[in-house]
Amino acid sequence: MVGMVSAEQSPLAVNLRRLRRSRGLAAVELARRAGLARATLTQLEAGGGNPTLETLYALANALDAPLAELIAEPEAASLPRVVRRGEGVRVAGVAVEAWLLATVGGRGGGTEIYDFTLRGRSRQHSAAHPAGTREHLQLHEGRVAVGPAASPVEIGAGDFVSFDADCDHVYQRLGAGRAVGVLVITKTGP
Repeated sequence: MVGMVSAEQSPLAVNLRRLRRSRGLAAVELARRAGLARATLTQLEAGGGNPTLETLYALANALDAPLAELIAEPEAASLPRVVRRGEGVRVAGVAVEAWLLATVGGRGGGTEIYDFTLRGRSRQHSAAHPAGTREHLQLHEGRVAVGPAASPVEIGAGDFVSFDADCDHVYQRLGAGRAVGVLVITKTGP
């Protein structure tokens, strides 16, 4: 069928193998740097598994690559490019569910754009990203506490926040209802 991709050709599997090899890392070394079992890495490179957001970030950080470079499907050359709600590469954590909409730029810098939702009342804790990484959230609905773990801020519908993400940071939905918005992650320099 047109558009079908075998498991070993999934974007994550292809990108993970490509990035690991381009960095000259053996699978065992990447697994060690990411704090994962080698079997988990082998499964992901084979197109299996259902990694958490935390696992994906551990791999991206160990590879010194933006998350989007790890999970993105190859861009089609034709424009315009439309991504419908619920489409795109989905990533999920304890509280965050996001769909990668687009990436701009490449190695050493770039921008990732996500359709962003916070679920439940759990707090999503994210470990520090590489130096030069910033997160920007435009909230469309709901109320959230977001930002550096030591000093998160509260924002509501229509508000915008931008913060350095090269330190531990958190996202938590506050109150009832949904919390949705657009999350943009930027990285400057190497």
